[in-house]
Parts: sequence; C-alpha cells; structure tokens
Amino acid sequence: MVKELRGRMRGPRAFIILTIYVLILAAFALLLYTAVLSTTSADLNAGRTVGRSIFFGVSIVALLQVTVITPSLTAGAIAGEKERQTYDLLITTLLSPWKIVWGKLVSAIAFSLLLIVCVLPLSALGFIFGGVTGTEFAISVVGLAVTAVLYASVGLFWSAAMRGTLSATVLAQGSIILSLLGIPFLAFVFGLTFLNGPEPEWINSYWFVYLAGTVLCLHPFIALGISAVSIGEDGNPFYIIIDPNDANIVVPSPWIGYTILAILLSLLFIYLSVRLLKPVSDEPVRVEARPRRKPGPAPEFTASQDG
Repeated sequence: MVKELRGRMRGPRAFIILTIYVLILAAFALLLYTAVLSTTSADLNAGRTVGRSIFFGVSIVALLQVTVITPSLTAGAIAGEKERQTYDLLITTLLSPWKIVWGKLVSAIAFSLLLIVCVLPLSALGFIFGGVTGTEFAISVVGLAVTAVLYASVGLFWSAAMRGTLSATVLAQGSIILSLLGIPFLAFVFGLTFLNGPEPEWINSYWFVYLAGTVLCLHPFIALGISAVSIGEDGNPFYIIIDPNDANIVVPSPWIGYTILAILLSLLFIYLSVRLLKPVSDEPVRVEARPRRKPGPAPEFTASQDG
C-alpha cells in the first residue's frame, strides 16, 4: 500500500491532474455564477438561487470527473504489472492476493478522495450565498465517495481480468458508460410501453415500486438528483412517500439505496478481483512418492596393462 501511494504521488503527473481538475471546476463555477446572476439580479432571492446553482453545478461536474478519472486509476493497477512482466514476481511474494488487491485499491481511492476534498471549497460557496443546507452538502460528499469506491473496484476487476492496460481501461469505462446510459434508456422504453395508455394495476404495487426504485438507485445521477429535488421541496432526507392511488408507500431516500448498493457491488468486484489474482488453488497438491530402487552390486574395476 505504501509503495503504491508513493509511486502514485511521485512525479508531476498527480499534481497536473489535480491542477486541471480544480481549474475546470473553478472555471465552471465562475461561468455558472455569471450566468445565474445576470438572469436573477433583480430577484430578492438571487443569492439563494446563485448558491444552489453553484452547489449543484459543481457537484454534477465533480461526479462526472470522478466517473471518468477513477476507473482509469485502477485499470492499470494489475494489468500494468503483467505488461511490465512483474506480475509473476508479485504473486510469488509473501503477500496474499487480498493484500495485493487492497494495496492497489486503497492507493487509487486515496487519490480519488483527494480529488473530492479539492471539490469541497468550491461546493461550500453555496453556504456564502445561501440556499444550501448542511444535509445536502453531506449527502453530496457521501455520493462522491461511494461512487469513487465503486468505480475504482470496477476498474480493478477488469485490470485483474485482462492482460493489457488499454483493454482493461476500455472495458472499465465501457461498462460504466453502458450502465449510465442503459438505465435511463430502459426507464424511457418502459414509460413509452406502459405509461402512455391506461396504467396496469401492478405498477402501483409495493413490489414494483421497490423493484423500480432499486434499479434507479443503481444510477448515481438519478439517485442523487431525486434526493436533491426531494430535499429542496422540504422533504425528509431519509425517506420519500410515494402516493400512487392514495397508497402512501414509504421508501428510503434514493441516496441511501445508492450507497448500500454501491458498497455491496464494490465488495463483489473486490472479491472477484481477489479470486482472479489468486495464483494457486485451495485444493492440496498430492505428491506421489516413487519407489526407491535397490542399489545394485558395485562395479568391478580391472587394472589396465599400463596401470
């Protein structure tokens, strides 16, 4: 773990990434402040509008950058060892597969958390203008952190499964993009199929509400966005009441569901990475003893004529 952390922070690459990351967020926050202020300058609640716009805008851009950067940090963790031909040396050390995976993962998550810490001052600008509560700020930090852990474990899984850094990065980014685009597409198709005409009775049932909520909670932008809208409308930050046909179905807030699902999926991908990294099987190896050959008579030596 220490070796990975030192290697990741050594050299200018980490500081260049941090500088570019913060500059993009700062430029976006400045442009957003200018645009919102020009449209709400005559409004008495202009400060509240500017504060919420900066907070949510910076949070969305930070989530996008975490989604793009974090899988790339772990996609080459194990695949890079294979490309440098040091993988065999790594697995023959006294380190267990779990310690190897843990060291690679923690170094990437530590750098991702450093990126998230850099976001906090810009997000905290919303407190200066008003309109943002401490609960919303805490939920945004939790959402960024669990997203970094989840996508880092996804990248590590593909790194353990593939032999090259490029293929691992492409598959990690591709699987994440597929999930981010696939869930809204499925929701859109479902809406066109069942919500245009008369609604079936099972749509308002408890099992469907919880099943649909679980699928939507797999998407960080949808889960955190619904939670933000609910809290902005003076809703409870820990649960939401859905009222189909006066049923009053109480469900946990989407950010809670997303956090639980992200942790479970992260543990699953970490377990699969350990299994892929395991160099030997758990089954004991049988060694069959060969029968010893009886020693034969000693060879006889005769003296030569010259001897």
